Amino acid sequence: MAVNLYSSARALTTAVKDINRMREIVTVLARHGFGEVLNRLGLTETLGLKNLVSATDDDDTPLSTAKQIRLSIEELGPTFVKLGQILSTRPDLVPPAVIEELSHLQDNVPELDWADVKEVVETELGGPISDYFSGFDETPLACASIAQVHRAVLANDASEVVVKVQRPRIAGRIDSDLNILHVLAKLIEARAPDLALMDPVGIVTEFEKAIRKELDFNGERRNIGRFQINFAEFEGLRVPRVYDQVSTSRILTMEFIEGVKITLAPEKLGVDPYEIAPRMLRALFKMIFQDGVFHGDLHPGNILILPDASIVLIDFGLVGRLAPRQREHILDILIGLAQQDYELVARVMFELGVKVPGVTYDFDAFQSDVVEVMEKHLAGRTLQEMDVGAYFTDLVAGAIRHQIKMPPTYTMVFKALMTIEGIGKSLAPEINLVEEAQPFVKEMVAERYSPKRMMKEGFDGLNALSRFLRLFPNQAGQLLRDLNEGRTTVRVGLMGIDDALDTQRVLARRRNRVLMFCACLLSGSIALSAPVPEFMRLLGMPIVAWLLFGLGGFVGLGVMASFFRK
Repeated sequence: MAVNLYSSARALTTAVKDINRMREIVTVLARHGFGEVLNRLGLTETLGLKNLVSATDDDDTPLSTAKQIRLSIEELGPTFVKLGQILSTRPDLVPPAVIEELSHLQDNVPELDWADVKEVVETELGGPISDYFSGFDETPLACASIAQVHRAVLANDASEVVVKVQRPRIAGRIDSDLNILHVLAKLIEARAPDLALMDPVGIVTEFEKAIRKELDFNGERRNIGRFQINFAEFEGLRVPRVYDQVSTSRILTMEFIEGVKITLAPEKLGVDPYEIAPRMLRALFKMIFQDGVFHGDLHPGNILILPDASIVLIDFGLVGRLAPRQREHILDILIGLAQQDYELVARVMFELGVKVPGVTYDFDAFQSDVVEVMEKHLAGRTLQEMDVGAYFTDLVAGAIRHQIKMPPTYTMVFKALMTIEGIGKSLAPEINLVEEAQPFVKEMVAERYSPKRMMKEGFDGLNALSRFLRLFPNQAGQLLRDLNEGRTTVRVGLMGIDDALDTQRVLARRRNRVLMFCACLLSGSIALSAPVPEFMRLLGMPIVAWLLFGLGGFVGLGVMASFFRK
């Protein structure tokens, strides 16, 4: 059974080394109400786990599925918490109720011992901690699944800093969990077709790339440097400085900036919410439309406000990137929203979605759904009154109903827009997302139709056409020569051809057996009247006739049995 469970050498090695971790994961999932799914995958029986009880609330009432998912993820630790955080940005895969619950995910991790923190810092920097820091607070400011953060003072210039220290041995634990996740994903695709529609293998592969990037603090350091350059001239927004000389792939030392979470700033600092909320929206639109690089985790804890109402962004582990064409897709969606151009929004959403091979798509039906969504959110309302977050959620849900998947980059952008619009309206209810986007939209539209760009695109088109015309005669001639000389093979694939051939083979075998049955009966009947000596008869009938009737009866029984089986 274990051989069936693990479908690769890598997964089998993991099972041998960490079978207890697999048992722990299965036990936690079963306790939180997912025993039926585990049974379908064959895991509870394989691992010898039975009579697992589902979790209930304090008053013994069953928990909602969304809450069970969140609690199981928190209990399973760092890898699963990060997976949950990434899934919370995928409304194309996860229902709204689950996304809402995942937004409350907490890192229930113990505080690292000071000795472990000191060992990591000294190992990474290659010397005693006192050589680099004149002070280092042993009590962390914050603890998270991958790292924890400490205040410190640099030894060379007495600068106040925060040091992000990666948990020791966390990389090995994540590697083990990733291997198990790959096994679970393959089992889901093989044994749970309804869940396989979510593309579990693709989700785990995407997640593995993201978490491995997050384990390397050099990536976050580069992200911070990029944002510092992009926002150097943006008034009222700061990005912490990084101290490269005391930063490595496992520790990250940054400028200490003491601020207040954006949602608490008006009350605690007395700042004007109608100053900070529009500025944060403009900052996000700058990231999307001008820079093509945006912060992928803009929850309130990562947006701090200073007493002078300046905004400080922190935690750049998750960053999204947009190609020029992707920026224009988002631009067109906002233009369609502002102008209530239903056809434009439908066309863009249909174009940017990922289509499933073999599925026939009906654009008219898709457009009708988009019109319905836009009527629902815009009819009788101003753009200021519109809930942009619900609008994007319904657009993505409509795409899913038509089996159109949203690429992760777009879902990250939609999540960022929804989050910042939600924060903005909680602080300043009269704020208008589309209105704040207008300067950036006008700039991009002007650039799109500028003579310089149109000339460039014209030259690019001419170059492509010229290259095609130069290459086409030689390539066409080569193709014809290859076909003439038999060097080119044309493959034709017919959907369902294997099933049709199997059916033909079965029918052919059945036809041959019926013919043999008839031939035996006919030959036996002829043998009855054949003149044969008495010693070649049995009970008055020729022995040959007995043999032919017996063979015919045996074949006939086989034919009848095959009919009954069908």
